[in-house]
Amino acid sequence: LAEAGLGRLSRSSASRVCQELRDRYRAFCARSIAGTELLALFLDAVYLPTRPSGAKEGVLVAWGYDLNGKRVLLAVCLGQRERHEDWLELGRDLVRRGLPPPWLVATDGAPGLGRAVEELWPEAGRQRCTVHRLRNILAKLPKREDVRRRVQAAYWAALDNAASPQEAEAGLRALVAELGREYPSAAACLAEDLPALCVHLRYPLHLRRRLRSTNLLERSLGEVRRRVRVIGRFPGETSCLSLCWAVLDLVIAGARSLGLSELDQRELQRLRIERQIDQTKVALTA
Repeated sequence: LAEAGLGRLSRSSASRVCQELRDRYRAFCARSIAGTELLALFLDAVYLPTRPSGAKEGVLVAWGYDLNGKRVLLAVCLGQRERHEDWLELGRDLVRRGLPPPWLVATDGAPGLGRAVEELWPEAGRQRCTVHRLRNILAKLPKREDVRRRVQAAYWAALDNAASPQEAEAGLRALVAELGREYPSAAACLAEDLPALCVHLRYPLHLRRRLRSTNLLERSLGEVRRRVRVIGRFPGETSCLSLCWAVLDLVIAGARSLGLSELDQRELQRLRIERQIDQTKVALTA
């Protein structure tokens, strides 16, 4: 502030600013989210030095797109090591605050997270991040650029050229068979939970790339890391969480919406009817 010609910041002013941030963060954690129906929910974590000493701990983050295409920040909380119990606690808090089941939940491959999503929202489509999965596959291939480029091109072609989840699954299974002849570890990696890579293909065409990975959430968490880098270690978890929330709130408030067209809205209405029919069938069967 002094360098910018805005004067000096007194200790009492800094204290007031920090206290207001903490009060706003507590209000954010307690607010009702009833009626916030989500087209997609994204879950991820960032590891930060939350205390003056000790290992880094996970800060779990949940945000999503509502049915108008607007981004909504839902939760920022401590998760220690991203265990199944940590994600389950976050999800139960969202349910307690009134969040209806999301249509789609996008996650990376953390096993505890996947199990928690299935337990919390069994009716939601579970989308595995396609970017994370490709990184996992490439890590099991030789360093030869020609091989890596060929596999990467075939992987995206199977997803980009498919008109339905079934068509994408068939294309990816053909790639599994091809990889299995020379690179069985990479083939096994792609084959694991393969249908979850294709769930985004149920949705309108221009939304699919936005729904098939957690990249946008990762970029937001990158902004958190940039702010934290100059701090070093936090004095405690309250300081860490309130700063993370403040940064994410700014990033998401200034982010673009999905920009849903009239055609998209009609397509989503059709999907809503299909979901209601499927849920009725499940209820009747039960």
